[in-house]
Amino acid sequence: MASRGLTIAGLLLMALSFASPLWWVSLKAPNYPEHTFPGGVRINLHWYGVENGCVLVEREEIEEEEALDCVLEMNTINHYIGMHPIEEGARLEFAVAPYLFALFGLALIALLFYRGPLWWVLALPAILAPIAFLADFTGWLWWFGHNLNEWAAFTVKPFMPTVMGEGKVAQFSTYAYPHYGFALSIASSLCVLVATLLRRKELRTGS
Repeated sequence: MASRGLTIAGLLLMALSFASPLWWVSLKAPNYPEHTFPGGVRINLHWYGVENGCVLVEREEIEEEEALDCVLEMNTINHYIGMHPIEEGARLEFAVAPYLFALFGLALIALLFYRGPLWWVLALPAILAPIAFLADFTGWLWWFGHNLNEWAAFTVKPFMPTVMGEGKVAQFSTYAYPHYGFALSIASSLCVLVATLLRRKELRTGS
């Protein structure tokens, strides 16, 4: 049945999204030149944590064996305006994400066979996953921008960091955009949503 094929596709896409970067955030400033920091001071957000988004610079005058640690660099920048370290955000969410996704996967597998009452509940986690990520991401950005330490070297008013698009904080230009993992998550959500609607029709017609 078409609903089963879409459910399996949604399951595979969800697994791929878990292994892929969901969102990227970058800071740019004159003291971080493009030839040293291509793309700026950049980090990548995954379901399970935050990873370095810097790339290895290969130039004759620069000798590097590994890419600069942009998570550490961004923490250093944030420290000057009183923002908490990146690792203080979403600790619980990152810790439980692998277990939640395992449960979401099992729920989709069960959806392939279960036809009893409230069967559609099994599809909800996969359908709502990208929305839940955006809501949680936005909430944590608000927390970071509104819980600034008073001992900061530079005083800035509480602010809402850029969720998506371009912004400005002090002398830094900020950028935040979806990564390909978020597209995979949306594709997974849509597959499972369509599969659920088809399953509903199939159950009504008895096919």
